[in-house]
Amino acid sequence: MRGAVVVLACLVLGVVLGNPSWAAEPVSSDKTGGVKSLEERVAELEAATDRTVESDKWYDRIRVGGLVEVEAGYGEIDYDDPAIEDEDSSDVDLATVELAVDAQIHANVDGHVLFKYEDDDLFVDEGYIVLNGGEWCGGYVIAGRQYLPFGNFDTHFVTDPNTLVLGEINEGAAVVGYRFLDEKLDVSLGAFNGDAQEAGDDDAIDSYVGSVKAQPFEGLDLGIAYISNLAGANSFDDAAVLQDPENLDALVAGWSAFVTFQFLERFKLIGEYVAALDPFAAGEIYAGDIQARKPSAWNTELGVALLDNLELAVRYGGSDDGGAEFLPETQCGAVVNWGFFKNTNLALEYLHGEFEEDYQTTDAVTAQLAVEF
Repeated sequence: MRGAVVVLACLVLGVVLGNPSWAAEPVSSDKTGGVKSLEERVAELEAATDRTVESDKWYDRIRVGGLVEVEAGYGEIDYDDPAIEDEDSSDVDLATVELAVDAQIHANVDGHVLFKYEDDDLFVDEGYIVLNGGEWCGGYVIAGRQYLPFGNFDTHFVTDPNTLVLGEINEGAAVVGYRFLDEKLDVSLGAFNGDAQEAGDDDAIDSYVGSVKAQPFEGLDLGIAYISNLAGANSFDDAAVLQDPENLDALVAGWSAFVTFQFLERFKLIGEYVAALDPFAAGEIYAGDIQARKPSAWNTELGVALLDNLELAVRYGGSDDGGAEFLPETQCGAVVNWGFFKNTNLALEYLHGEFEEDYQTTDAVTAQLAVEF
């Protein structure tokens, strides 16, 4: 619940500081870290669907872009139990490669494919078709594999915020939405067949998501979302957190709220909260656990553009019921982003994490060189 209070405080601060006459141009996104927020993905989608076709030739209808991230890092894990040996590690490696292809089939039809290399795997991260109302109306349909409109996950950092770890969901889905008031209000609903299932249920489309996002004025974005199956989040599967995802006692719903505020030309404030609405049964998340768990995560960040191409940001976040290894109970750190060439960013990040019941304490330093094209 602490996280919800922090997000509410960020919202109040944003409104207090956010006199429209003070609103400034947003801090450029190419100064931030490598995590894409929902707003950035929506912006990319709008850029693709708003293109005009000037020729019938196929190469005039195709747009190709990409991202390459190389990371070097050093980390330490300090266990509270003296019987467990502390750990340290370091590495330099290719962290991420993305190649996005957008094809405008018609003024109201767009195709999108995102190929991704990560953790030594090459796969299709996104692949969907967009139908949009164009000049007629603000309606749209997105069908295919996509990141569901649950959570915003904006960040200045290289490392994912706790909110993303708990709530990001990439699934095959159909999402229907509408943009009102000159696209300042976006309402969407979607349906999908989640990887996590209630015991005895058929393998069917039985999970739903809904979100409302608004931009009351330039520089202030806020939203709230609901999902009927929080266990469908990527991390529950990737980290093998759920002990038996196809035989849950019940599907656990979740909700999220966020606010992002850019003000006084150089400052950017981020607040977000993601939480389960009901507890998971004892032992469903962590083997041998004798208590029910109702996980939640929160993240707050404040960034300042020291120069046009140099940004400093700090983070304070955490979780409740995040377990001894899944989500840190408290997380804090700082990052410097230097855009020393166009579409080229060098980030240096430090993060400190403390986990539930003092099981472990982590410290990590990460340097990332990223280019977009």
